[in-house]
Amino acid sequence: MIFLILTILQSTAIFAVMKLFNRFRIDNWQAITINYMIASALGFVIYKGEVNASLVLDKDWFAFAIILGGTFIGTFFIFALSSQKVGVALTSVASKMSVVIPVIAGLFLLQEKINLLAGIGVAVALIAFYLTLGGGANRSFPRKYVIFPLLLFLGNGINDSLMKYSEHHFVADTNDLTLFLAIIFLVSLMIGLIISTKRYVDQKYSISLRNIAAGIILGLLNFGSTFYILKSMGVYESAVVFPVTNAGIVCLSALVGFFFFREKLSRQNWVGIILAVLAILLIANA
Repeated sequence: MIFLILTILQSTAIFAVMKLFNRFRIDNWQAITINYMIASALGFVIYKGEVNASLVLDKDWFAFAIILGGTFIGTFFIFALSSQKVGVALTSVASKMSVVIPVIAGLFLLQEKINLLAGIGVAVALIAFYLTLGGGANRSFPRKYVIFPLLLFLGNGINDSLMKYSEHHFVADTNDLTLFLAIIFLVSLMIGLIISTKRYVDQKYSISLRNIAAGIILGLLNFGSTFYILKSMGVYESAVVFPVTNAGIVCLSALVGFFFFREKLSRQNWVGIILAVLAILLIANA
């Protein structure tokens, strides 16, 4: 249970930190790149054993680590934009409603079973997603920004599905899991460095101490939340881990957004958030 609690706390903190980027004039790309530098370094420090190129290349999960390195940094950048433009509460709903994607993927990739209750949960999740981010007068953010939570929904769902598939089929133990994460973060770091370098050359974006500090904080939270959710998946089924942690993150993020950031949510948004939690719990108890 402690792994689930730590995942919820650290994941919610990521949303809050990204929300503060605008207030402290933090450059998203620089902070996210440094975040992956910290997360990757932590992985290599914690890993027990010698690391060399031949060892990594021989791992069955290596190809998945390369793919996930790209999808991780892309999704993380969308996280930042969505938190800033749409808000902490609604971004967390969009992100965690993506639970329907790994649950459905589990049916086809891992032969996991889904019953009527889980099916109802998926249907309620889709309704919740529409109510939380739907159009009309009840929308609590500009229509043009809806693309961010939509992309986040898809990106996070794909990430979770690939992570679960890799962990189930190719990751041998906790130590191997640590190396797997370190390589994913290293790939994300390399992509971030390429983009940051190009931005420096083209637009003269310089590195600042506040961007470095923000990246360090983000890196610690990012590694912790990812590590502990994968540790949780070693104890519980994915159909339990994802719903329970996601429900907790949605609830806590809504409270953080309301009380700390004074985010204004419409009645439709609140109904969507409540249904989102209900959907997650239905899937968890299926």
